[in-house]
Amino acid sequence: MERATFLDVIKVPIIITLLLSAIIISLSGIANPNFFKVQYLLLVIFSVYSIVSNSIILFKVSKTNFKLSGGAIAHIGIALMLIGILASSGYSRIVSLNNTGLLISKEADASFNNENLLLFINEPRTMAGYEITYRGDFFEAVENGAFVNINDIDRTSELRYKIAKEDIIENEILMFSKSDTIEVYPENTYYQVDYKNESGEIFRLYPRAQVNEAMGGLLASPDIKRKLSKDLYTHVSSIPNPDEPKEWSELNEVEVEIGKNFFLNDYVSVIEKIEPITQVDGVELGEGDVAIKAHIRIMGEAQDYSIAPIFLIKDKMVGRIPMEIADLGLKINILNIFPERNSFMLGVNTAQKKWIVLKALEKPLINVLWLGTLVLMLGFGVAFFRRYTEFRHQK
Repeated sequence: MERATFLDVIKVPIIITLLLSAIIISLSGIANPNFFKVQYLLLVIFSVYSIVSNSIILFKVSKTNFKLSGGAIAHIGIALMLIGILASSGYSRIVSLNNTGLLISKEADASFNNENLLLFINEPRTMAGYEITYRGDFFEAVENGAFVNINDIDRTSELRYKIAKEDIIENEILMFSKSDTIEVYPENTYYQVDYKNESGEIFRLYPRAQVNEAMGGLLASPDIKRKLSKDLYTHVSSIPNPDEPKEWSELNEVEVEIGKNFFLNDYVSVIEKIEPITQVDGVELGEGDVAIKAHIRIMGEAQDYSIAPIFLIKDKMVGRIPMEIADLGLKINILNIFPERNSFMLGVNTAQKKWIVLKALEKPLINVLWLGTLVLMLGFGVAFFRRYTEFRHQK
C-alpha cells in the first residue's frame, strides 16, 4: 500500500478513536491524578483503535464474504477483553472499609484491619450504601444444591450425611422433610450474608470457605452479585478456628418455671414443655433410671432457636447433658429439679457469638471482559468454519 493510500485508510479510524478515547477517559476517571497511569491511557487508546479499525474491516468484508471476518471479530474480542481487564482490575474498589476505629486482629497487618469488616451473626452493619447482615453457616446439599442451615440438621456417624430436624423450606418450596437424610459436601461451609440497599432491595450471597491446613489454612471462594456496570465480589477473610475450644464464661444459675419467660444472655426464653425420655445416646437406661428432656425456645434477633438439654438419674447418680446454640453463644444444662415449686435450676454458660470477617470489592465493567471473551470465541468459530469449508472443498 502506498503511503498516501495508507494515510487515507487509517485517518478515519484514528479520528474516531481519539474522539471515543477522549469520551471514555473523561467519563471513567482514568485522567484522575490519584489513579492516572500512562500505560492505562495507552491501553485504552490502542484497544479503542482495534475495535474501530476492525469494525470498519468487518463492515467492508461482510458485504462481500462474511467468512473472511473471523480475524476482525477475534481482534475486536481481544480489545474488549483488554478494556474489561483494565477496568475491573485497575479500578476495582474495596468497599468493606473498617471505619469503626477498632482493630479486628492485633496479629494482622494494617491492610487487613482497614479493608475488612467483622460481622457478628444477625447484627447488621452499614457498608457502601448497603446494610449487611451475617445470617449463619450452611452446607450445600448434593441432591438439589440447596443451602441447608447447620442449625436445622443433626450429625450422623458419617460427615457426608445429616438428618433434618424440621421441614427445610427455601423460597416457599419444601426442599427436605423432617427426619430426611441429607447428603452434603462437608468440606465446604457457606456463610449467608444478606445485603439490603437504600431502596430496600435485598439479595443474598453465599461466600464459601474451606479449612485445609495442607493447602495453607483457610481457602476462600467469593460469591458475586452481578450488575450491568459492575460486579460485587464478597469473600470470607477469617472465621473462628473450628479446632480451638470455646472460651465459656463461669456457670450462671437461673431458676425458671415452665411457660414463664426468662432471659438467657439478654434473649427472651421459655421452657415450653418437659418430656420424659427412655433413650439417651451413649447411655443405657435401666428400670429404675429416669431421664427428662426440657424443650427450651430462645427468641433471637432474626429467628427462634430450640434446644433440649437432658437431665437423668442413673444408678441413683445424677447426670446432665448440656446443649449448645453456637449462633447465640449459649450452653445450657439442667442443674436441678424442684417438684415442690414446679421449677428448674438451669446452668448457663456464655461465649462469643458466631462471627466472620468479610471483604467486599466492586469490579467495574467486568461484563465487558466476558463480552470480549464471547466475541473472541465467535471470531475463532467463524475462522474455523471458513478453514473447514475450504478443506472440504479441496477434497
